[in-house]
Amino acid sequence: MKPYKLRRWRWNDGESSYYFFTCARPGRTGKEESKKAKVPDIVVNNWLSGLPGPMTAIVSLLGRKPNGMSEYSFYSFYGGYDKPDEQLGRKSFREWLDLHHSASPIQLLEHPTDDFQKISDDKLSAASETIADLLHQGHTVILVDSGGQQRTYQVCHYMGAIEDSSAH
Repeated sequence: MKPYKLRRWRWNDGESSYYFFTCARPGRTGKEESKKAKVPDIVVNNWLSGLPGPMTAIVSLLGRKPNGMSEYSFYSFYGGYDKPDEQLGRKSFREWLDLHHSASPIQLLEHPTDDFQKISDDKLSAASETIADLLHQGHTVILVDSGGQQRTYQVCHYMGAIEDSSAH
């Protein structure tokens, strides 16, 4: 399954050009009901199998919805910045990935943000540095937010990346 709103971006560090991708979180589609629906593990597995690779690294911007709800509440796992009461009885996304995808390890780096909000310069800088480090290490980077465009675009714009979806 190809991730929803999958886009390829080109970033130049002054010496070389690198490519990375942005997309929506697992379970998002063009249908309105996908914004609030619980997401079964099989859908997450299918989403992961549709990601470009190799050496995949997911940089997640998932954090909170405007009402304060965790953007990981749609899943059987929780995010690294979820509150203790949101974690009860669930594995972390990192633990879930290790359990279900140990044959092809996936890096996970979380930079939680608030949906529909401007990302602070500190968070933009941190996410950009993470992406640059991963690209320099040879990883295929996937930058994810809820809908695959608003917050991911802010990070891409901050980095000076240019959309280049012609060849993915």
